[in-house]
Amino acid sequence: MPEMDGLAVVEALKSDAVTRAIPVVAFTSGTAAEANRLVRAGCIGFIPKPFDPGSLPGLVAGFLRATVARDRPVAPPPRSRPATAR
Repeated sequence: MPEMDGLAVVEALKSDAVTRAIPVVAFTSGTAAEANRLVRAGCIGFIPKPFDPGSLPGLVAGFLRATVARDRPVAPPPRSRPATAR
């Protein structure tokens, strides 16, 4: 991106009330320290490059599960009560 780097994009998204809740996953060839800066800025995680394209669906699914668990706690299903004898 010629005008902004990834960190600036994340900071801009997270500082705007309209885009703040959008989950962002960083896709980076940077160092672990750079990826961690992106996470601290608001990314839900990062995907290191190079990566195996076949692993992308699993990575995205993991990020989505983490986002749902963090933002909208899912209540466990109600426990079924044992039938009472009559």
